[in-house]
Amino acid sequence: MRTEALFVAALLAAALAVPGPARAASEIGGPRLSTAAAAQLDEGLARLYSLDYAQSRAAFRRLIELDPENPFGYLFEAGGIWWQSSQEYGLFTDTPTLQGLFEADVDAAQRKADAYAGSEDLQTKADGYFVSGMALGTLGQWRLMRHHMLDAYFTGKKAIKQLRKCRKLAPGYADARLGLGVFDYQTAHLSGVAKLGVLFGMKGNEKRGLENIVYAMENSPTAGRQAAQLLSQIYIVDMRDFTRALPVIRRLRSDFPGSPYFVFLEALLRHRLGDWDGSLALVRELYRRIEADPAAFRTKWLTLVCGLSGADCLSKGDADLALTWFDRALDATSGETPTGFHTLLHLFRGQLLDALDRRDEAVAEYRRVVALPNIDDAHERAYACQSAPCDRAEILRRLRALSRIETGG
Repeated sequence: MRTEALFVAALLAAALAVPGPARAASEIGGPRLSTAAAAQLDEGLARLYSLDYAQSRAAFRRLIELDPENPFGYLFEAGGIWWQSSQEYGLFTDTPTLQGLFEADVDAAQRKADAYAGSEDLQTKADGYFVSGMALGTLGQWRLMRHHMLDAYFTGKKAIKQLRKCRKLAPGYADARLGLGVFDYQTAHLSGVAKLGVLFGMKGNEKRGLENIVYAMENSPTAGRQAAQLLSQIYIVDMRDFTRALPVIRRLRSDFPGSPYFVFLEALLRHRLGDWDGSLALVRELYRRIEADPAAFRTKWLTLVCGLSGADCLSKGDADLALTWFDRALDATSGETPTGFHTLLHLFRGQLLDALDRRDEAVAEYRRVVALPNIDDAHERAYACQSAPCDRAEILRRLRALSRIETGG
């Protein structure tokens, strides 16, 4: 998870607006939410954080089908695709159809938001400014990812202008505070954006940005869960403040009990904080989910392995850190009756050793794997890795191939 994905992940803080009684500006706390929209929102987010990306997109697509002229559905779908791309290293390269859908959704959200912003109804107008700002924000993030820094910066400035219009019209619109907070944080935190901000007279404020994101987490019934997810990224990846990250991840686990992603993140945090027993217990819980349906779990591996590290996935530092955990796990479980859990521990340890060019040790691990109970295709992978190194390039190739089963790329 990198900071460039933060602003777009905040798109998921929105909710599908529906017509209703006119409201005074002081009564507008965020987007209007229908019962049907709330159900699709909850399903889409639950599927997203369960790493069932195709099902998540289907849920968000049903928001569009409920009301094709409403900009929020397009914003949701774009946000879901972008969050997936931030977790699945190389997604847009591997699946250009998803990139095309993302761009089409951003364009549709902008066009339909403009119509909302022209409404006489204050709620609809505020929603229009909000969606316009977030759609421009996601366009800016796309340009930032492609290293078009100047275009990204000016698009971001337009986004902030629209979000400020939203808050001026409806000061209590907490979702807009989330968008403003992320922009503030990024502009101060990312060196290239920060330099452009100084050059053109617009500075970010990291402290203020974090305060706005925390406010949204604690006060918005629709944005709270996404603000929590954003904070977890900042605390883990940018600040490396694992103590502050842990309660946020525990909150997200409570909100999304079906998510293997948040189980994985809590296991990682507990390991970093020295709670080894807690970390191992959580990984055992994750294994039970794998064991229940190993084939269905295959599409989730790319996010779990590479979601935090992106282009650095399985680089030496990344692999060394993971190897430390597996060494300790195998020591802790050495006296147990062998199960598929132990098989995977040895298989993954072997692949980490291969990624670190420790080939002889890796082969020894693969030989242990085939003598243990099989789970999914572990024996097949072990034989293949004995025949040819499962080095970093091969592991990433396979992880991407597995993810494309789900994306249809």
